[in-house]
Amino acid sequence: MLDGPFITRGGMPRISGMDMLKAVVTDLNELDEGLRGYYVQKDGKFFLNVTPVDGFQLDNTQGLKTALGAERNNVSVLQAQLKPYEGLDVAAARTALERITAFGDITPEAAKTAVETAARLTALDPEKQAEQIANTKLETIKGQLSAQYGLKETEWTTKVKGLEDANASLVGQLKTIMGESQIKSEVAKANPLDDARDAVELLVGKFVRTSMKDGKVVTEVIDTNGNPRIKDVNGTPFTVADLVAEIREKSASLFKPEEKRGLGTNPGSHSAAPAGGVVNPWAAETRNITQQMVLENTKPELAKQLKAAAGVKD
Repeated sequence: MLDGPFITRGGMPRISGMDMLKAVVTDLNELDEGLRGYYVQKDGKFFLNVTPVDGFQLDNTQGLKTALGAERNNVSVLQAQLKPYEGLDVAAARTALERITAFGDITPEAAKTAVETAARLTALDPEKQAEQIANTKLETIKGQLSAQYGLKETEWTTKVKGLEDANASLVGQLKTIMGESQIKSEVAKANPLDDARDAVELLVGKFVRTSMKDGKVVTEVIDTNGNPRIKDVNGTPFTVADLVAEIREKSASLFKPEEKRGLGTNPGSHSAAPAGGVVNPWAAETRNITQQMVLENTKPELAKQLKAAAGVKD
């Protein structure tokens, strides 16, 4: 206990040599010698030896202040956290917590989304929704089929066009071959002069047209206007053989004479045939404009010689 002489100053108790006793010192030399007996050593320091009375005692107030500040801070934090829950019914809160627990780990955002989705689905008419889904699927399928059909149509169109072009080319070649073959055959039967054979075939070819009828190549003789020629009022077609015979009659000098006509001269003609047996179409007695044209187109050198022999100048 602390007891000893007191000196009053200004009406207040005072301990000799000090204004006030220190609760703890690190060195007893800081104290008057008469006061050192009131301190006890502990943990390297000297504490004032005070006997507790009615709950009052000497203690480390720094730790108490730190603890008190921490508790006050905790109270402030808790009060801030509890602020949103002011006025909340405890029973209702407990029920809400139990319901939330039943959902496990679901978040409030997920729960809100689920509630909104449920409300939207509840408002839907099942029959109309099913019809809408069916229509959507139908339109999707129609679009897919249309796209597929478009691709196939393009593919088929390309193939058909290729086949049509190939067929047209083959048909054209066939008509040409068949027409030329018939012309050559009929001209050969008429026995043209060797030098005039090409000219006769060229002349016949100008009036022969081939076409396809019922899958067959048909050859017909046409006039200068491109109209099919007929032989009589019954509409009998004019044939290639008829055309060659007509040309032979009009241009006999292009063909070899028959046995009874002698050697290369027309009946009643006294002019000798030039070398090669060709009658001169520029000579006055054997003048033939058609033969002149044919020779100038096919045998220009021979035509030049025949003109000179007939005294015709270019």
